[in-house]
Amino acid sequence: MGTKGRPRISEFVKFIIAYKVIQYANRWNETHYRAWLRFVKVKAFKDLMQEHYKNTQHRDHWVKTITRNFDRQRSFYSKHLKEIIRKFPKLKIYTPKEYKAYLVKIKARKTMGIGSLKATVKRVRKS
Repeated sequence: MGTKGRPRISEFVKFIIAYKVIQYANRWNETHYRAWLRFVKVKAFKDLMQEHYKNTQHRDHWVKTITRNFDRQRSFYSKHLKEIIRKFPKLKIYTPKEYKAYLVKIKARKTMGIGSLKATVKRVRKS
């Protein structure tokens, strides 16, 4: 049997929403609420809400409602997003330049030390 009430948000959806809202708030220097309203207008938001409402009946109706109805967006923010953003207070938002430097740093770590020799050793099978 199903449970009544609003559906639970998966950790993936929580993290993506929090990341994008904080990113938009920092980028345009606005509040989290204004950033949320800006994020709702993005094309990829519809796919994210499809993932959120995947276990409900009439999923397309719910997605259409949250993308078009201002009151639904406001209530979703007040019921879900305030709590989600509080859970991720020190979420690091990378600029593209910082992210590329981070990837180079990780790649450099893989080529250092004794662990880097593991892939180059060829073993001969005994038959």
